[in-house]
Amino acid sequence: MCILFVALVATPGRAAGLDIASGPLLHRLPLHAAAVDHMNFMMYIPTGVNAPHDGFPLILFLHGSEQRGDDPSLLVNLPILSFAQKVDGFPFVTIVPQCPRGLLWSPDMLRQLLAAVEELTPVDKDRLYLTGFSMGGYGTWQTAAALPGVFAAIAPLCALSDLPDTPRLADVPIWAFHGARDANVPVSESQRMVGALREEGNQARLTVYPDLAHDCWTMTYNDSRLYLWFLSHSLSDPLHNEESHGYMWVRAARDPL
Repeated sequence: MCILFVALVATPGRAAGLDIASGPLLHRLPLHAAAVDHMNFMMYIPTGVNAPHDGFPLILFLHGSEQRGDDPSLLVNLPILSFAQKVDGFPFVTIVPQCPRGLLWSPDMLRQLLAAVEELTPVDKDRLYLTGFSMGGYGTWQTAAALPGVFAAIAPLCALSDLPDTPRLADVPIWAFHGARDANVPVSESQRMVGALREEGNQARLTVYPDLAHDCWTMTYNDSRLYLWFLSHSLSDPLHNEESHGYMWVRAARDPL
């Protein structure tokens, strides 16, 4: 994969996104944080797809602990970026930040990142989606709870449970994934979390892969059904009709790849 580096200085004049090339680009975001002064992130812009009237849907993807640091090459081969580039018409702007070394995912840093991305390219704020694996799965729980009303749906993978936050997640569409043979984070963590959410009235889904261990993310992010499910949710569309928004590519990608 060829990567271009862009030092990010967000300005209102770039809001139309006209100076951002399609495909994957590497950016560096200055941060207002005590612990670190910047965050690297990859941004994938859909290729061969015109921006919808309301802007592109967006996926914010949180990696696990092994990709932390200040080396952006650790982000290049993550499966969501590979999938985006091999599927014709993949419609999502996809944001893959790099968590600084020694830290966990910070909802405040991610809030700053989303604000900056919205200055760079047209984004549909009703169709922001959040997902991540392992440490990023736990970050998915925490970030969605800390930023209510921001994400139309979330998908945490092989994540530790975050039981204190279940009341704040009661109205968020959720699809969790876990490998039954996971020795790093037992599947009981997702089972406990989904059980607690259902007690709050959430109709959370849980997919358990019987033959997978900790790495359930490779299979999940290479299966088009996750992206179909994301597109079926919008903060403002109670009918959840993805076809009305021009995302017809999913009809040809309904089977797992």
